[in-house]
Amino acid sequence: MPIVNQNDATAVSRYTEFIRQSPNAQITQDTGWAHVKNNWEPLYAYVENEQGAIAGALSILISDTPSGYKFAYASKGPVVPYGDVAMLNALVAEVKATLIEKNVYLLRLDPEWRYDEALVQSILDAGYKVRGRNLAHLGMHATIQPRLNMVIDLTKHPEAETLFDMVPSKTKNKLRKPSREGVVVDYGLTDDFLDDFYATYVTMSQRHEISHRPKDYFARMIETYKDTDIMRIYRAKLADETLATTIGFDMGDKVWDMYAGSVDHDKTNALYATRVAMVEWALATGKRRYDIGGIQAADESDGLYKFKRNIVRDEPTEYLGEIDVVLNPAAYADLVQE
Repeated sequence: MPIVNQNDATAVSRYTEFIRQSPNAQITQDTGWAHVKNNWEPLYAYVENEQGAIAGALSILISDTPSGYKFAYASKGPVVPYGDVAMLNALVAEVKATLIEKNVYLLRLDPEWRYDEALVQSILDAGYKVRGRNLAHLGMHATIQPRLNMVIDLTKHPEAETLFDMVPSKTKNKLRKPSREGVVVDYGLTDDFLDDFYATYVTMSQRHEISHRPKDYFARMIETYKDTDIMRIYRAKLADETLATTIGFDMGDKVWDMYAGSVDHDKTNALYATRVAMVEWALATGKRRYDIGGIQAADESDGLYKFKRNIVRDEPTEYLGEIDVVLNPAAYADLVQE
């Protein structure tokens, strides 16, 4: 069956193994992510090649909305070769009827495909909506995932053993400051790492006056990935004080630096220390990319860009944005701001 029977442990295991071995996968397409997002309903679909092996996959999470209709989201999906619109079409065809039966008005996908005018046109020609550059004036939160990400292309640095091998001398001095100050970095997924992460995460969120997730959200991440090396919490400490933390995931062709925190009196550049360690993780596991996440704009006035530019010297990676599969046109017109 192209839709995975979630009561069949063998079928789920087969699907999960494909995701975790695919260079095209992201952590939010992993079956474990449904445990993290435990208030969403999962749906998994796949297509096979001529030999009967899984060739492409689509992990969907479904949520209720105040409208009475349901919303389906395939975060960073589908898991297919880059720009393969034909396989995207095949996967969407597998799930359409099931989603309509569930009263889903929209399936939204946002694969990590770079913006390319011809690729966008091919997606539009296939009958989908694309929400990307047309929303750029609304900033990084116009789409669920930022379209501009700061990403190191590690293939450009085949001889690199550390982040210091990828940045200019001025930046190296900034990155070395934590070690000169006596900051030590370790990683783990035990309760003390969770406690330290959450304390720094909340502190930083309050400092920047932004919302933050509850602690049990991160506890579920640890429950899901504690017996793997897919997730790590990096921690930068000075003596007995935790100054900065970072959560990262190793999936597909990259290490994704997803969450971070720091205390506001940190004068040691400790947040750089966790990133140096995370880039070393990506290099050690043979990844092609290290992704430190989104920015508002490639401008020094954007604090995110200013910080991340010290770590990523490449220009921002622009993704094409969101691909909307409209299942109920009337509801879509009423609920989605173009």
